[in-house]
Amino acid sequence: MKSRLLFVEDDDTFRSVLERELRGFGHEVLSCSSAEDALTSLHKERFHLVLLDLRLPGMTGLEMLQLIKKVDAKLPVVFLTGHGALPDAVEAMRAGAYDFLVKPVPLDELELVLQRAIDHRSLLHRNRLFRSLVNREIASDIVGQSPLIRKVRSSIGRIAASEASVLVSGENGTGKELVARAIHTASPRSEAAFVVVNCGSIPAELFESELFGHTRGAFTGALRRHLGLIELAEEGTLFLDELGDLPLPLQPGLLRAVQFGEYRPVGDENTRNADVRFVACTNRNLEDAVDRGEFREDLYHRISTLGISVPPLRDRAEDIPLLAELFLQRHNDKVSDNLRKEFSSGALERLNLLPWTGNVRELENVVIRLVTLVETAVIEASDIDKQARPIRNPFPKGLNVLDLETLERSAVVQALRHHAGNRAAAATELGVAIKTLYNKIRNHRIETSEWK
Repeated sequence: MKSRLLFVEDDDTFRSVLERELRGFGHEVLSCSSAEDALTSLHKERFHLVLLDLRLPGMTGLEMLQLIKKVDAKLPVVFLTGHGALPDAVEAMRAGAYDFLVKPVPLDELELVLQRAIDHRSLLHRNRLFRSLVNREIASDIVGQSPLIRKVRSSIGRIAASEASVLVSGENGTGKELVARAIHTASPRSEAAFVVVNCGSIPAELFESELFGHTRGAFTGALRRHLGLIELAEEGTLFLDELGDLPLPLQPGLLRAVQFGEYRPVGDENTRNADVRFVACTNRNLEDAVDRGEFREDLYHRISTLGISVPPLRDRAEDIPLLAELFLQRHNDKVSDNLRKEFSSGALERLNLLPWTGNVRELENVVIRLVTLVETAVIEASDIDKQARPIRNPFPKGLNVLDLETLERSAVVQALRHHAGNRAAAATELGVAIKTLYNKIRNHRIETSEWK
């Protein structure tokens, strides 16, 4: 991956010549003629290294160094100046500069110093992250003791150590994003950002701008430069939520970013490099989507280098009491002692017998209803029967078609009709997130008239 270098030099001729050489070294280079312009860029963009002249108009290089360290204390700064003197070099090194070079400097020496500075920064970053991981419990937020969930936690620990792309699969409500966050938290990238891309909810015409960013004037209304989500995730993890909902025409640009780490902001002529790890999730069978021509096969293979499947709650019933107690404890932690609640043994047994088609999300919703609506301190089995009513059969009588798309569409329409178009209530009944419900309404082209 190319390193991004900020070059600050007020001599126009020298700046132009050396910028060409720096690009020849393999760096992405942004050149500035003043400290003010350089500092503005530092606040907007990420860089791996600063190459800085000691004498600048309006501000000395040493003064700028102090401001750089306030923006990013770990960013290496190399001074390159024709005004070399031992006191200047000593002062620069004491102030936190990585090195101090005097013009004219042989190009091979300059290239070596710059690469060492970049490698030094990377080594410090990795060492700091690995030290923070030594005593960290892997996937502590993934609750359960069933064999299946133990296997998930074990897989998270192994996958987190890799840099390969990951595809997390599972039904709605199983906790795919929680698994993705656990992978990030247990990885060497944990101190950087975990950025979510809602592949199904971003309008198609805005997707590339949201993901890759855009330049000022790239289109009508683009009044300023916009950082894309991929740049915000620099050195961290980019989570592609519900990747299977990404329209086919938008997949080639994502493929290049995943395959080569390259992307181009809308309106920009230059390609940029991204230092991110891609983790995606889906509730769809992407192999079937590939066969139907709805998903690119090359993108599928690139994003699914590593895979982890999150089991449905019905397949790990022994975890239901643990999860129910966890959700109840979250409530108890927020209220006074006289409002705390507890489950009877019969209530926990009753919870174990329910189908939980909405998985962990549905269980959490049921617990929220119980702690809110049950008036007594102890939640009994009879309360479960009142508040955890199973979802009605959503399919019209006489429906003989076994096509899953048709059945899913019918379920969404029936839930919306039952709740008079209330999306939040319909999503709760179906056991899905409200953003997923909106995706289903759009994907199935469900009109308002169908539930009114």
